[in-house]
Amino acid sequence: MQRKLFSQQFISVLVTVSVGLALNPSLPAQAEKRPSQQRTRTSVAFQPPAGQGMPQRTAGGASRTGFNCPVFSEDQTELTALVPAFSQPNNISSDFTGLTTEASPTFYFFVPAMAAQEAVFSLKDQKGQDVYQTSIPLSGKTGIVSVKLPSDAPSLKIGQSYRWSFGIICQTQSPQNQPEVVFVTGEIRRVEADSALARQLQQLTPLEKAALYAQNGIWFESVEILANLRQTQPENSMLTSKWQELLQSVGLEEIANQPFID
Repeated sequence: MQRKLFSQQFISVLVTVSVGLALNPSLPAQAEKRPSQQRTRTSVAFQPPAGQGMPQRTAGGASRTGFNCPVFSEDQTELTALVPAFSQPNNISSDFTGLTTEASPTFYFFVPAMAAQEAVFSLKDQKGQDVYQTSIPLSGKTGIVSVKLPSDAPSLKIGQSYRWSFGIICQTQSPQNQPEVVFVTGEIRRVEADSALARQLQQLTPLEKAALYAQNGIWFESVEILANLRQTQPENSMLTSKWQELLQSVGLEEIANQPFID
């Protein structure tokens, strides 16, 4: 019962926060028609969509509703979304944005060791309407967790942007006994792969697909493919190197060596 209440309180916090976070129109339309390479290179370094500068990141980008959520180590990396952070003109903050070609993409988050038992993920459309919500039990371990949109959730629509939020709920000893929420929020936009890119993808290995997606500015598929390869072949040093290369290319080198956790 408490967990359900915490989830509802977290969602209400996100509704308040998201009111001031209009979906970013800066992801250019031409990104949907970006020319693909004739043949993928082995490099998986991420190349931003047309019209975007190189990703810039100085911190994880997490926000919080208070300052009492206990952590197990003061110098650990904070809650971080595995998404590029693009700085915007006249805006001192960064936007965590990424493209996908999938109707049901997967999101990845680095979760530090905290005294928390639950995280909540929320996805909203351009009108602020709920698309998907779920809670994720936490083990207290440090590592990367994933959230896959299930097949029975509404599919992302081509050409539309969505606002995602992921928050860790901590039970604190505040006088009001209100849970504290540490959260990250950002944007995902679904685009359609052009016919040339689609043809190339049919001929490639998974690693080559990850490289081609990264070279064409499509973040969510590149990170999902490499994450799956890393998890199924954890002893493969070449895949470890490629995973590190992708994350380092968007300023996530602190996350590159973190384990995946269930």
